Amino acid sequence: MKILIVDDHQLFADALTITLKSFYPDAAVTTCEFPHWLLDNRQLLPGFDLLILDQAMPELDGLTLWSMVGRLMGEARVLVCSGSVDETTVRKAIQLKVNGFVDKSEPVEKILHAIREVMAGRSFFSESFRMLAGSEAKQPLTLTRQQLAILAMLQEGHGNKEIARQLFVSINTVKTHLRLLYEKLEVANRTACIEKARKLKLI
Repeated sequence: MKILIVDDHQLFADALTITLKSFYPDAAVTTCEFPHWLLDNRQLLPGFDLLILDQAMPELDGLTLWSMVGRLMGEARVLVCSGSVDETTVRKAIQLKVNGFVDKSEPVEKILHAIREVMAGRSFFSESFRMLAGSEAKQPLTLTRQQLAILAMLQEGHGNKEIARQLFVSINTVKTHLRLLYEKLEVANRTACIEKARKLKLI
């Protein structure tokens, strides 16, 4: 089993690695502190069975990172392990169909239980997440993983060419996603698209 932990808190990542190795001696655990380093080395992503993501990272939040690299990881399962949860996080997690969300403040036994559930093909969501998800799950607007990634890059000011390069798609594909985004958000241009996405807490 190959596990990738992306967390800017190295002490937490190291402690989780030690715990995982004690329960899964044959597991190969890799840690990454900087999301953008991972984006620059995407060739390393295929082959992992589980991705454990911190959500609140200064460079790039975990769910946005997943929206950008998820398709490169094949059948890998994804578990968000974060210190807090809010409506924006819940909405993005639902949109991206993550396999689980566990609060870092949970006892280590609960975190390990979440990992086992996700690796067994099931899901696990902390109570705080489920409480917020009750209303968020009813939101009619649904965006694909790539559309959420494009929204994040629009907010950063990237043009179509750079978005296409980062997502490994053609410029025409980016234009198609933008057209669909404009339709779904009922806007006519990039500026309005970003403003509407912020209002809906999609970014």
